[in-house]
Amino acid sequence: MKSSDLRLLLTASGSRRLLSVGIFAAVMWATILIANAVLIAEVIIGIISHAPGVNHSIILLALLWVLRALFNAGFEHWTSSQAVTIKRNLRNSTTSKVATYSGTSPAQLSTVLTKGLNGLDIYLGRFIPQMIFASIVPFAVMATMFLEDRLSAFIALVTLPLIPFFGALIGRYSADSVARKWQSLGTLSRYFEDSLRGFATLKIFGRSHSQSKRIGVMGQKYTDETMQVLKISFISAFALELVATISVAVVAVSVGLRLVSGSMDFKPALIVLILAPEVYFPVRNAASLFHASEDGTEALRQIAIVRGALSQEVAQRSEAIERNDVTSIHWSDWEFAKGAIETVVVPGSRVKAGELTFIIGESGIGKTTFAKNLLGMTHSANLCVTTNKGDIAITPEKTDVWQKLIGWIPQNPQLASGTVRDQFILLSPSLSDADIERALEAAGLSLSDLPNGLETKIAGGEQGNSASGGQIRRIAVARALIRNPLLIIADEPTADLDQESANHVMRALRSAQEEGAIVIAITHDTSAMVAGDQILRVIRK
Repeated sequence: MKSSDLRLLLTASGSRRLLSVGIFAAVMWATILIANAVLIAEVIIGIISHAPGVNHSIILLALLWVLRALFNAGFEHWTSSQAVTIKRNLRNSTTSKVATYSGTSPAQLSTVLTKGLNGLDIYLGRFIPQMIFASIVPFAVMATMFLEDRLSAFIALVTLPLIPFFGALIGRYSADSVARKWQSLGTLSRYFEDSLRGFATLKIFGRSHSQSKRIGVMGQKYTDETMQVLKISFISAFALELVATISVAVVAVSVGLRLVSGSMDFKPALIVLILAPEVYFPVRNAASLFHASEDGTEALRQIAIVRGALSQEVAQRSEAIERNDVTSIHWSDWEFAKGAIETVVVPGSRVKAGELTFIIGESGIGKTTFAKNLLGMTHSANLCVTTNKGDIAITPEKTDVWQKLIGWIPQNPQLASGTVRDQFILLSPSLSDADIERALEAAGLSLSDLPNGLETKIAGGEQGNSASGGQIRRIAVARALIRNPLLIIADEPTADLDQESANHVMRALRSAQEEGAIVIAITHDTSAMVAGDQILRVIRK
């Protein structure tokens, strides 16, 4: 077992119990095997010599066989149920991260969480317990053999490593086959996912039949890879069985020759012959299960990759950006293509907390496109946030965290159908009417200005509303301000408004600026620019 596999297993609830109970069971099993060999030898010798206490030994042997059968059945049942528990815990701990963070491919996730985890049945239920048995039982049995016959114990000690040696030789090849099988399954899953997403397009262009044939070819490739793994497992089992049989035969020949020569007593010889197969059986069984458990090993590797990716994503996203710690934001010069031959440039700049910056430029040059960059919808301008602890780059992994700190006021606010209250409750269900009223007043809109207060109907968009265009703009401003954002981005906030409404909107933005917010406004309104701390012009290169 690789150390990475063990570390991942130990993170799952129930895995430590599997290991500890497995060690205890291995010790008990070794004790049962040794007692079984001694009792069988005593019964055989007692029957031959007509010893008076043979009936007592037969009863003990029968009871031991019952105990052995019950122990074996009970332990197998327990390990199977424990494997189900560990699988469930691994699945839950992985999906709990996926539910919140996931840039990982859905096809990869579904493969790992279904087919992959199902492959752990043999790995957890049989291979891990058998590995524990193989680490304890052979040495306990060889210690007993050493007390009875040192030569037989030495032969067993020398020949025992042959089984894992040959198992490792075959295992190198089987590991590659299992990896190829998993790669085929992953490719098939992703290809099938992509086909489903583009199914409508495939139907329109008449390519659905050729696509289904391609999926069939990939499915057949996965079948072939699976059969290759099964072939290797069969060859491996045969080779290991042959090595174990030859090893036991060497011990048996040695014991037989010494019995014939009279240099060895009958009882030790019987005990050694009965115990000899038990030396090799746990190791042989573990080696044969190793190939059958390759799916589980590969599944653990894939789960570790997914969990590692998710943990990295969590770590990146969890790098908190505290509003009160932010001193400024800055970005590098940003160039983007405008049409076939034109290039537009937005100069790099630093905007401090509590500053109002205007972005100006001719109509259609790309000012709104740059605003989307600030919103984190693109990441081509190397946007960074400067805090008391240093710079934090706004990468795709931090988009969600960043957008929660932004208040966005679009040029043409598209409000949802419903009431004025609904526009805010959609943002945060915990907002009270008092919170909404304060935000509206900060935007220059009192409840008395609305026909039905917070129950005033919004029909969606700007048409057919009880609220006027200026009121809708101020509702949008209030919605942007209600969460006390770090950055407020306003796209043409005073466009198409009468002077009074425009003044209300600008007062709201300046009020947010005075409270420490970074305000960036895209505008053509030259009268408003007087209040700005800096003006950036978008130009053609």
